[in-house]
Amino acid sequence: MEKNLKAQRLGFWSAVLTAIMLIWFSIAFGLYQPILYAPWPGMQTYADTFEVAPFVAWLIPCFLLTFCFLIMMVCIYTLASDEKKLWGLLALIFAIAYAIILSTCYYIQMVVVEYNLVHHSTEGLSLLLFASPYPHSIPGAMEGIGYVFMSLSLIFASKLFSGDRFSKWIKWTLLFSGLTGFVVFTDPLFPLPTIITLIDAIANAIFLSTSIIFICFWFRQSYNTSK
Repeated sequence: MEKNLKAQRLGFWSAVLTAIMLIWFSIAFGLYQPILYAPWPGMQTYADTFEVAPFVAWLIPCFLLTFCFLIMMVCIYTLASDEKKLWGLLALIFAIAYAIILSTCYYIQMVVVEYNLVHHSTEGLSLLLFASPYPHSIPGAMEGIGYVFMSLSLIFASKLFSGDRFSKWIKWTLLFSGLTGFVVFTDPLFPLPTIITLIDAIANAIFLSTSIIFICFWFRQSYNTSK
C-alpha cells in the first residue's frame, strides 16, 4: 500500500509537470515556426541573426519533458495490475528509448549548437541546426525516431486503462496521441501535404495534452481512494 501511495503521489506531480511542459512547448514551438521554416539565408547570416530567447523557449520544455514523461511512465507501470504488466513494461521500455534519444538531441542543441552560434563559430554545424534542410538533418532524424518511441509508449500505455468511462477516455486519448505522433517519423520519409501535417500536429497536441491532464486526475483519484 505504501508503495502504491508513493507511486501515485510521484505519478501525479510528474504528470502535472508533463502537462505543463507539453503546453509550454506547443505554444513556444508554434511561435518558432516562421524561423524554423524561413528560407535558408546561408550559415553566416543565420549565425549573425540568431536569437537565443525564441530558440530556448521551446528547447527547454522539450528537454525537461523527457524526464517528466519517463517518471510518469514508471509510476503508471508500477500501478499496473499483474495481468497488464506486459503492456506497462513495453510502454516503459519505449519511454526510456524516447527519453535517452531526445534528451541527448536537445542537450546537444543547448550545449553545442547554441553556444557556437552565439560565438559565431559555425564550422561543422550545418546538419546540427533546426533549420533548412530540417527535418532532413541530424536533429530532425533524432526527433523522428525519438517521437516514434514516445508514440509506441503511449499506444501500449493505452492498453492499461479500461473499465469505467473515465479510464476509457484516458485509453482513447492515449491511443490517438500515439497514432497521430507517427507523422513526425513518416513525413520525412514520405512527405505529406503541408495541410495534413499541420492538422495532424494540432490533433496530436490536443490529444496528448488532454490525455496527460486526464492522467493527472487519474493519479489523484487513485491516491484519494487508497488513503
